[in-house]
Amino acid sequence: MQSEDLLKPPNRRLRAYAFDPSLSLKMDIAEINNIVYKVLWEDLSVGPIGEYIELIDYDPTTKQFYKPVNLNDPYVLAQDGYDPSESNPMFHQQMVYAVIMTTIKNFERALGRKIIWAPRRLIDTTKYEEYVQRLRVYPHAFRDSNAYYSPVKKALLFGYFSSTPANEALLMPDSLVFTCLSHDIIAHEVTHAILDGIHSFYNEPTNPDVLAFHEAFADIVALFQHFTFPDVLKNQIAKTRGDLASQNLLGQLAQEFGTAIGNYGSLRDAIGGIDPETHRWKMKEPLRMNIRL
Repeated sequence: MQSEDLLKPPNRRLRAYAFDPSLSLKMDIAEINNIVYKVLWEDLSVGPIGEYIELIDYDPTTKQFYKPVNLNDPYVLAQDGYDPSESNPMFHQQMVYAVIMTTIKNFERALGRKIIWAPRRLIDTTKYEEYVQRLRVYPHAFRDSNAYYSPVKKALLFGYFSSTPANEALLMPDSLVFTCLSHDIIAHEVTHAILDGIHSFYNEPTNPDVLAFHEAFADIVALFQHFTFPDVLKNQIAKTRGDLASQNLLGQLAQEFGTAIGNYGSLRDAIGGIDPETHRWKMKEPLRMNIRL
């Protein structure tokens, strides 16, 4: 007779976006934007609340708690989670959980050890710090075009806002944009939390390069995770005919967010960007420095 542990599946399959909701509206990208994340199986409480994180979905703007998702519901399990939806808070919770756990898994595979969150520093002189078992995650924490990791609260806070695109053809004006539905923003912010656990002094701006390292490393993690999605990778290699130095999704960060705040492209781009005059994508030119010995 098999033990209960042997009967547990290795992964939990959860549907979510490979990038963000806006790309599902584009005919040539929609098919690869809706993917199924394979998250390592763990015992979850409603929230979800697991070994590493706990989601608390309170929206202070509307002053209400959204119903927490139960990823153990048999009907939810049978269909790989909820359908991708911008209007369903339970899908928002599902996507945040899927991306965070995927990022944690990739870090643990690289480090060869478990991820540990940074301890909470205390004012109490008898006890210097407190162990933090779970990182708190707030998918609808505030109404603003921002998302961030709070080293004090040991929490990820995601905002949402009304879009103000530079061109109405790029994105519907005043449509709600949720940062908790962007793979890149979620991966970026949880990387800040993971780095804080590895070396908390990287949060102290002793010089400009310290915080710049935090931002650059978080961007790189989000970008490199694009390469872990097989269908996305095959699609972009085929579309660029193998020339990944040309414009492609793999090197772009937070497309919907960038467009929603008035850019003509993604928030950041590793290899190029939209020229403000021609509104065409242009490859970045390397900086040339004349060094005299």
